[in-house]
Amino acid sequence: MNDARQRPLEAIPPVEQWGDVTRIAQDRHAMRYVDHEPGAWFLVEQQGIFYLDARYTINSMVDDSALIRLAESELMAYQNGGHDYLSDLAGRIDKSGPHREKSPFSERDLFRGRDSKKYRTAVADAIVNHTWLARQRRAPSA
Repeated sequence: MNDARQRPLEAIPPVEQWGDVTRIAQDRHAMRYVDHEPGAWFLVEQQGIFYLDARYTINSMVDDSALIRLAESELMAYQNGGHDYLSDLAGRIDKSGPHREKSPFSERDLFRGRDSKKYRTAVADAIVNHTWLARQRRAPSA
């Protein structure tokens, strides 16, 4: 069982090889996982637009995450700095307290807007394989 948990996922064949017309259309418009830093952030993409789901701490008992659409300058910085740049950006988001209105990220947080449920569902669907694996690795062995 432990070996199965640590084995990398095999690539899923393109939806065009197994899906019906409706499923193919849904997949074309779906949000997709790009990268992540465990416990800190996920980067997802939808039709060429990149979003950072950055975890932040409200207090010692409560945390949440903010979904920030990357601005053109942030996208360019990510292309130059990669994973490290996103870790830095996620740290700045956390320190700014995006749940407070004075944070420069508060108004950009798509999880706080009128479409928050839609965004939370789309992100959750995009990262489900990565969060499922993490839960399985933490689960006690039988």
